[in-house]
Amino acid sequence: MTLKWVFYLFFILLCLSIVACQSAGIICRPSSAITSSAGSGTIKIAWDSNTDKNLVGYRIFYGTFPGKYKNCVDVGKVTESSPGVIQYNLTGLVKGKQYYIAVVAVNKYNQQSSFSVEVSGVAR
Repeated sequence: MTLKWVFYLFFILLCLSIVACQSAGIICRPSSAITSSAGSGTIKIAWDSNTDKNLVGYRIFYGTFPGKYKNCVDVGKVTESSPGVIQYNLTGLVKGKQYYIAVVAVNKYNQQSSFSVEVSGVAR
């Protein structure tokens, strides 16, 4: 195996372990479990829909530091707001606080996709 391929293999394994560790230990609550007592702030997010035939829904991971998600909401299969686009209002946040957010797709085997590109926003 050439050094180039060894590097690529190492990089792929590193990326997979980061994704696996990132969501480890975070319990995803159903969206119905979010109460207004947690906070009254909201951030509206949107992402491209997943067309996998085994898709059962999406999970939104979020936290107050980049790449450090301490919360997860299982939003299930959300209806497209326009063709190919999903929109969701993330609620129960602290107004004025910045949040970092990523989305994963979940299939019928409860396997998660890789994290989406992280976005950030301030709860209003």
